[in-house]
Amino acid sequence: GASMDGAMRLNSGDTDVAINWSGGLHHAKKSEASGFCYINDIVLAILELLKVHARVLYIDIDVHHGDGVEEAFYC
Repeated sequence: GASMDGAMRLNSGDTDVAINWSGGLHHAKKSEASGFCYINDIVLAILELLKVHARVLYIDIDVHHGDGVEEAFYC
């Protein structure tokens, strides 16, 4: 959806900023849904950004732990 579209537009240089206010489903894991999240749009967008950029800074402004993102990149 919108997170992937934003990442692709950033990668192609079509935009300098992309925000998906309805995204942030940071609990979904590779093999299971969690915390009302069944697809982790953040992980998919980061993977898209890594196709072009060597590093991606992810800042979670939610008030709790994004365990699905952590599992995808740090476990």
